[in-house]
Amino acid sequence: MIRLTDIKLGLDEDEKALADKAAKKLKVDKKDINEIKIVKKAIDARDKNNIKFVYTVDVATPVKVLGFSQAPEEEFEIPKAKRKSQKRMVIAGSGPAGLFCAYVLAKAGLAPVVIERGKDIDRRKADVESFWKGAGLDENSNVQFGEGGAGTFSDGKLNTGISDPLVREVLKTFYECGAPEEILYINKPHIGTDKLQTVVKNLRQKIISLGGEVRFETALSDLVIEKGALLGFCFQAGNLLTPPLWFWQSATARGTRF
Repeated sequence: MIRLTDIKLGLDEDEKALADKAAKKLKVDKKDINEIKIVKKAIDARDKNNIKFVYTVDVATPVKVLGFSQAPEEEFEIPKAKRKSQKRMVIAGSGPAGLFCAYVLAKAGLAPVVIERGKDIDRRKADVESFWKGAGLDENSNVQFGEGGAGTFSDGKLNTGISDPLVREVLKTFYECGAPEEILYINKPHIGTDKLQTVVKNLRQKIISLGGEVRFETALSDLVIEKGALLGFCFQAGNLLTPPLWFWQSATARGTRF
């Protein structure tokens, strides 16, 4: 595909006009535009009397055109694990970092286990709404704790100051889980709290479908370290302190293993 930059539309112009403008820029007939994909959308408000949307688009055409750059390959493939192990990786917390860590490990075939001190998003939402109506605070299920982390009850802004290509992979995953398609190209993308809760739930289901596991109301309570090496951990499930749940082989380790 050919990448075109600096294509402008007025505030009252429909995005369908992008095909016309792309054809004009490439000097081809509009019928020769097989596909047009928005890569970036920003707004130019420097002239207050002539505010414009500015687009970068990728265009597919069978016509050979010269003098334009090819769109870079942006597909990222998560590598499969080269070694199989009976030991399963354990992730403490189902915030953004925990969920994406689990998703990548699950896609690699490593069947991770996520432990989360709070509740799943549906029960967490009910607890938060009850608290806002005057009920008591559930210390493990509130705006701070529970599936999705603290950001689940923010307004879903997706801002970062880095240009790593993996940023797009994260946005694509959000889109696949129910976020609006515009987050893939709009400047300073935004999901919205109402959609974000569904996205978080769908990402959890992806992890499970790939062989991962998510255990709610299960909090990390202690790490087991011997001679500078991490051997395992203890977790608190409900109100009972369970036996240690080991994820690292050790001659001295005893307990329930994943």
